[in-house]
Formats: sequence, C-alpha cells, structure tokens
Amino acid sequence: MLKLDTRDFSRHAYNGLLEIKKKVRSSDHEKASAIVQGISAYISTWGLHRLCGDGLKYMKARSEDTRYKGQVYQQFLKTLQELSNISFACDDAGSLIGMDLQVYTGLNRLAIELAREWSFWVVPILGEAEQE
Repeated sequence: MLKLDTRDFSRHAYNGLLEIKKKVRSSDHEKASAIVQGISAYISTWGLHRLCGDGLKYMKARSEDTRYKGQVYQQFLKTLQELSNISFACDDAGSLIGMDLQVYTGLNRLAIELAREWSFWVVPILGEAEQE
C-alpha cells in the first residue's frame, strides 16, 4: 500500500506546476491554468491513457497556440510518475493501456487526487484561468 505524506504530495504538485511555468510561453500561462483546472474531470471521464495520447498530439502540433496543452499534460504525467514510483512511459499511451488493471486503476485514482492538488496551486503559480 502506498502511503503519502500530504506535504510531499503538495511539493510534487507545486514543483510540477513550476516546471510548466518554465516550459510554457508566459502569454499562455492563463490558458494553461484553465487546462490544469480541467485535468481532474478529464481523467475521471477518459482516463490517463487518453490524457497521454492527447498530450502527444498537442506536443506535435504545428501551431504554437496549442502546444502548451501538450506541455501541461506531459508534465502532469511526469509528476505523477515521480510521485507514484510506478514505471510507465509518459510519451507512450500503450504503456498505460498494457498496465495491469489493478495498478492502472490505482494510478488513475492517484492522478485524480494529484489533479485536484494542481488545481489548488495553479492560480498562485500560473494566474487566473483564461477561457479559450
């Protein structure tokens, strides 16, 4: 059973968002904030494997205007991997699809909680959400 110190949990969330702040163009911080606030609902509806797939799609986008979405999703998966110590490829949805169901389900649940923690920290780090 995975035991989490809530301070460690918050530290991972906070540091993950700081990485996004570094990677995403400053003009996209408010849009990234809106994406972060929707991750929990996204995972609840579609699952981590879809988040991974969309992250890859947006990372490869030709338009700089949507690339920030991929950066947010990929950083979320990297943060989740660091927090959980579960090995999966952040850039390969197949590694999540092929995962043991019990492990995937637990990871998915942890991801929802991490997304909620990100939502808590996102405004002080990236600013108020801007709707697209």
